[in-house]
Amino acid sequence: MVMSLLAGGLGMAPDASATALDATGLINTYNAIVFNNVTSTSHVDGSTLVGGEVKGGTYGQNVNLANTALTVGKSLSGSVDLNAAGLIVGGNIATSGLNANRGGNIYVGGNITSGFNANFNGFGSLYVVGSVTNGTVNANGGSAYIGGTIYSGAGVRTNGGGSLLVGSSLPSAQIPNVAAEISAARAALTAYSGQLSKLATDSTISNKNGTLTFTATPGADGVAVFSINGADLLNNSKQIDFSLNGAKEAVINVSGIGANSLTLGANFIGGSAQKLGTNTVWNFTDAQNINIKNQFGGTILAVLANISTSQNIEGTVIANNLNQNGEIHYNGQNTNMVSAVPLPAALPLFGAAILGLGALGYRKRSSDAA
Repeated sequence: MVMSLLAGGLGMAPDASATALDATGLINTYNAIVFNNVTSTSHVDGSTLVGGEVKGGTYGQNVNLANTALTVGKSLSGSVDLNAAGLIVGGNIATSGLNANRGGNIYVGGNITSGFNANFNGFGSLYVVGSVTNGTVNANGGSAYIGGTIYSGAGVRTNGGGSLLVGSSLPSAQIPNVAAEISAARAALTAYSGQLSKLATDSTISNKNGTLTFTATPGADGVAVFSINGADLLNNSKQIDFSLNGAKEAVINVSGIGANSLTLGANFIGGSAQKLGTNTVWNFTDAQNINIKNQFGGTILAVLANISTSQNIEGTVIANNLNQNGEIHYNGQNTNMVSAVPLPAALPLFGAAILGLGALGYRKRSSDAA
């Protein structure tokens, strides 16, 4: 469901083109999903979905599987660059510098309180529910539809032949309901974390002088399941080594952390971090605070955690809050994830359908598999 922006105000309208995504679809579509707030000085390779506020960062650096580089539930501030098409902001745009470099529609559910540059180049337009209160918006090669007013001293320039329509001239446009989207994503990913936590452990972890060796014994489905209880093992590790032994997918369930601080600073041996980005899920079931101080390999599923990064992550990040000072990389889709148990309601994805998503085959595994 999306909110419809009309000349007379806001209404609700169904989105017939929405694509249902389960937890595995979300992980393969977005490079970062954060339920609350993001503060960033770095970049995310792929698309990003945020339920709260975003301050700073670069998004859609290399891929854009969601067809929207950045989706924000509340306000957008700081210095922000979009290197892929599309921006959705549920609240205000109040950036110190915003450059939308690759076209695609820009939707703003609140006001624009600072100027920015949007290079549509014939592909996309600007839709604003509220007003432009300050600064100049350059809509290069696109049109602009402003539901409120353009304040004195502010401006909107449709360079390159686009139209500017204000107030009563505003045509119908679809504004995605980000709150509903993030709520559905939280439900799906929280359920998936719980599902993975019930998988039977079949693989082992050894510790020799701070080197953790993960030795997989995959089941017939090709999935290997590891378990870690408590923060000490990871906090004190110096190196991490994986022997997958033919496993197509690894699930590492980490529990017993709670409010204790978890620091991930070990070195992944032999450049394995990048390889793990497409075949490994770290399921931090109850961790509330995670600090990443070295390159880390694999999807991080941490629905309760406030994550701080100072080094790169090779894989998708799911968190409660994110303080990002290292890059989040996309290394390809993980096509062998454990299938998600269906939820009663499906998640609507805004924009076009995901290319190739329907063709992906996800691996199934029951909670009592050997």
